[in-house]
Order: sequence, then structure tokens, then C-alpha cells
Amino acid sequence: MNNDSYEQHVIESFKVICLCKSVKKGSILKAIKEGCTNLSDINRKLGTGSGDCHGERCQDKIRQILNEVT
Repeated sequence: MNNDSYEQHVIESFKVICLCKSVKKGSILKAIKEGCTNLSDINRKLGTGSGDCHGERCQDKIRQILNEVT
């Protein structure tokens, strides 16, 4: 990974995916690395989908991250 790619990776990891619970992309990627394999696993581990919007804003983004990684 070159320096520009690494910097982009770091910047992306700080992107907030779940606004209600302030969950960042890096936390989601870490949860996947630790064994979460689906949306329900991530919701249980990180609390996503349980905020004021009940997942209306973040669930599609989390599914997209899961599809990209798995």
C-alpha cells in the first residue's frame, strides 16, 4: 500500500456511518474482522440501528461495507 492509499484508508476509517451512535467506518471494519458476518451481528456489537432513526440512515451503508469486504 503506497502512502497515498494508506492516507485515504485512514481518512475513510474516520467517516461516520451511523450518525445516531457516532459509529465510524473503522469500527464497522474492525467488527467484521472480529467475526461479524451480517447486519444483525454489527447492530448487536456496535448498537447501530438502535438510535433515533432506527437504522434509516445507516443500514444501507453498513450493508454496502459488508458487501465490499466479504
